[in-house]
Order: sequence, then C-alpha cells, then structure tokens
Amino acid sequence: MQAPKLPAMFSVFRQRGARGFDFPTRYYDAEKEEREKRHKAVLEGDRATRDLFRERLHHSWHRERSSGAHLQRLVIIIGLVTAILFFIIKAFGLVQF
Repeated sequence: MQAPKLPAMFSVFRQRGARGFDFPTRYYDAEKEEREKRHKAVLEGDRATRDLFRERLHHSWHRERSSGAHLQRLVIIIGLVTAILFFIIKAFGLVQF
C-alpha cells in the first residue's frame, strides 16, 4: 500500500532538488569557425582538394633527411662532454687511472 501523497506535498522539511543551470556561451571564435569550414570543405570537396590537403599535410610533417650532419654533431658533442668529464674526474682525483 502506498502512502498518501497529499501530506507529502505540504511537508515543512521537504528536500528540494538542485536547480539546473544552462548558460549559453557569448563569444565568437573566428578561428574555430574557419577551421570547421575548411574541415567541412575538405570532407565534402572533390578528390583534387582532398589530395592537395593530404600533400600539404605530408609536406608540413615530413622531415628532410640530412646527410649525417646531425649524427656527426652528436658524436662531437658526446666526445667533448666525455673529455671534459674525464678531466674533471682526474683533477679532483675521484677515480685512480
């Protein structure tokens, strides 16, 4: 059997639920709008536009391979750091050679 609903409506200690809050944003993001337009154009565009976009993206992320210059520079720096550390250790007598 259910309790009568009438006394519950007039209760002094009734807990009310939290009120909702829905505040719409009031700013305009032009960059976001432009990005969405370009994205939509690429998705709905023809094949040539899509291929051009893919080529630009590949070109911007593709790193040109150098002829080992970065490896040479790395070896020289490691050699210099090793030599400096060797002389520091030898000067303070931390390791006997």
